[in-house]
Amino acid sequence: MFTVIVGGGKVGSHLAKTLAADGHSVTLVEVDPERCELLGDLVAGVRVVCGDGDEPYVLDDANVRNADAVVAATGHDEDNLVVCLLGKLEYGVPLTIGRINNPANAWLYTAKFGVDVPVSNTEIMSEVLKKVSIGDIITRLRLNAEDMVIDEIVLPEDSAAAGKTLAELSLPGCAQIMAILSGGSIVVPRGDTRLSAGDEL
Repeated sequence: MFTVIVGGGKVGSHLAKTLAADGHSVTLVEVDPERCELLGDLVAGVRVVCGDGDEPYVLDDANVRNADAVVAATGHDEDNLVVCLLGKLEYGVPLTIGRINNPANAWLYTAKFGVDVPVSNTEIMSEVLKKVSIGDIITRLRLNAEDMVIDEIVLPEDSAAAGKTLAELSLPGCAQIMAILSGGSIVVPRGDTRLSAGDEL
């Protein structure tokens, strides 16, 4: 499968790397020249085209006309919509996928604008919340990889961290608290967030 991804940020580059590792042919389009240079090392086996994915001549260079799928993964909804529209109407790409950045713009991501599959992190999280409890979510987000572990701990009654703010903790540089479940509510961690015994981190 040949996929053209427009947008070489964290989302686009990680997707390109994953698809290439699975044996797919991938071309990545990125507008920032400095980012393009970095992508050459970050996404081995992926062709990088430096240019504005809104421009047909750039999409021509990326060989969009022969793509099985186009993924618009930039951080700007207006760019993603233009990419999908061009991909579908100008190049006849069988599958167009558009990343929704601002949920208020979700209504635009339709077949009328050339989008076959809209992808919204907000909608995905909303669906998860409808199906499982808050406690279950944190447990199910455990992830083990070669360079990363996401896990859950419950702060015990005798923990030295209880009563302290996050800014007062001496966490290793590689560690980060992503979310706190306290009193049945999710708390976004900040420096002045104070921990209590029984909190789930």
